[in-house]
Amino acid sequence: MNKKKVIISYHNLTAEVLDAFKEKYPYGYSDYITKITKPNNDVIYVVPLDTDDAAYLVKVDVKVDTKMSEEDFDKLLFRGVSGAVDKVADSEGGDAEHEDLGTDHVDAISEEMDDSE
Repeated sequence: MNKKKVIISYHNLTAEVLDAFKEKYPYGYSDYITKITKPNNDVIYVVPLDTDDAAYLVKVDVKVDTKMSEEDFDKLLFRGVSGAVDKVADSEGGDAEHEDLGTDHVDAISEEMDDSE
């Protein structure tokens, strides 16, 4: 027997399917979200749900934080930390030099994070 395959919005689930969804994901579904790119390059996020008669991909709303790039995050994390620079040898070859940071940088980062809260 072939199950029907359905993509459906979480908001449009029937009561029976919603109950099955809540039973399968009693502690939340954030670890099970999959990103799908449609042929027109739109992106949707879905969570799988199998029932006796159908295999559902339940479309869920996801808020993606795109305000800070990874590079900006690193700059924020390491700003004010003295000696946190790695010196890499130039393209002519040679070994990379790394300065030992010790544990002072951890305390500096912790203090900055406490101040920002």
